Amino acid sequence: MGNPSITKHNRWSLAPLFFRFLIISTVIWLTLLVVTLGVTLRFSHSVMQEKLENELTSTAVTLGNSEIIRGAMLAGSCSEEVLNYLDSLVKNNPDLDVISIADSKSKRIYHVNHQQIGKQFVGGDQDRVLLTGEVYLNDAVGTMGLQHRAFAPVRDGLGNIIGFVMTSTTMNSLDNLRKNITTIYGKLALGMLLLSFLIAWLLSLLIKHMLLGHSPGDLVHAYLVQSESLNNLNEGIISVDNNGYIQLANAAAAKMLGQSIELLEGKKLDDLLTDDKGKSLLEEKKINEATSHPNVLCSSIPLEENAIRTSTTLILNDKTEAMQLAQQLNGSRHVVSMLRANKHEFMNKLHVISGMLQMGKQKDALQYIGSFAAEQTLVMGPLLQYIKNTNVLALILGKLSNMKELEIQLTLLPNSNLPEHSKYLTTNELITVLGNLLENAIEAINMNQAGKPRNIVLQISEDDKGLSINVSDTGVGIKPDILPKIYDTGFSTKDKKNRGVGMSLVKAIVDKHHGNIEVDSEPDNGTSFSIYIFEKRQ
Repeated sequence: MGNPSITKHNRWSLAPLFFRFLIISTVIWLTLLVVTLGVTLRFSHSVMQEKLENELTSTAVTLGNSEIIRGAMLAGSCSEEVLNYLDSLVKNNPDLDVISIADSKSKRIYHVNHQQIGKQFVGGDQDRVLLTGEVYLNDAVGTMGLQHRAFAPVRDGLGNIIGFVMTSTTMNSLDNLRKNITTIYGKLALGMLLLSFLIAWLLSLLIKHMLLGHSPGDLVHAYLVQSESLNNLNEGIISVDNNGYIQLANAAAAKMLGQSIELLEGKKLDDLLTDDKGKSLLEEKKINEATSHPNVLCSSIPLEENAIRTSTTLILNDKTEAMQLAQQLNGSRHVVSMLRANKHEFMNKLHVISGMLQMGKQKDALQYIGSFAAEQTLVMGPLLQYIKNTNVLALILGKLSNMKELEIQLTLLPNSNLPEHSKYLTTNELITVLGNLLENAIEAINMNQAGKPRNIVLQISEDDKGLSINVSDTGVGIKPDILPKIYDTGFSTKDKKNRGVGMSLVKAIVDKHHGNIEVDSEPDNGTSFSIYIFEKRQ
């Protein structure tokens, strides 16, 4: 399965660089083209039509005021010279398709198509110019199809309207003009689109060169993989620049320091961590205990470039977890310790029996064997009967050998019951909890004055309702003012270095499984620890 944060990441960021630039530039260019070309094309069409209309109107008015046209109108026909002049006028003006001159009865005396001369004007839109002498524009269908027309009157010397001049362009010609303008803008748009391709390609090459041949998508993918990998580490990782400011931190480091990743980045390292001598961790290359966070062990790795340190990577480890692993390792060592102790104990007893037999004291040997067997039955019998977990049994037997040497009596209550596999705690957790409780009980009894009882009572019981562990001793007890501190990491009544971890580990395990710890202690008379776990482990 892929990394969730990578597979959920927007695929757009992982697309090829050229493709992304091409899409972005194309969208930008097309937007600009649609807006700017749309506006300018409409404006160009408007300007073109206005120019055409002005040209048609001015030509019609000029001809209407011309003495040549007035004379032809009064004569009732155009001379050859006038015909040639008007024909050349139409021929030399690409925007002018038709000139038609008619008298007051709408009879043509000139038309660009000479076959129409002498015929009636077609279109029916000449009344305004004949009646009022108005100069105007109009659309109508003439002999050459749909036309855009300009009308101007022709007057005699007294100002009377004696005819009119009509100049026009056909709608096909007008459409062709518009198409020509649109084609020009289309070519411009295509050129800008091709330019966007070129710009996208050049930008992708430039950025890839700046990123040492990697695309941003490659860097994003690498960042996500690195980030996910760092955040899945149990060790805390912190990267610090040359000025001592945190550039990068993973989730484990944030958890150990009790802050979020966002708050850690940008902070001064010395404000959070110093070594066991109060100095900056950046000055050391060995593992140090971070005194501002006593549960953190830190090692630093300086990164150098051209013999100059550019940054430092710190590796943080949870000291509590390290101590817990040590305690679990001690549980395995108890098995070895128990086997060694039993070996020596049985060898010594065999030597005693052998000596008695060599001396001919068979009765004494039998009596010795009987007392030894009774002792084993009294002490070992309940343990073998009630404690089915081999590692826990080995731990208790190992402690029992130590207790015998210290003349401490261990009693396992008959209602004890521990299956081979506990439903509530792992074997390592059971060894950590029970080992620390028994060791504390032994040490408390050894601190007693001579003549006082030296007894430890152990009860372990597990059923479907829960797990209970009780260890009671006749030791020196715990003073009321010290009792609230016994679970603090580093606190110890023994005044020895690297102590004060055992009960904090016990408390951590109980809290992890949402259990309870009850302590009943009376100074000079002993202490009783009771642990209850009701939540089954997963």
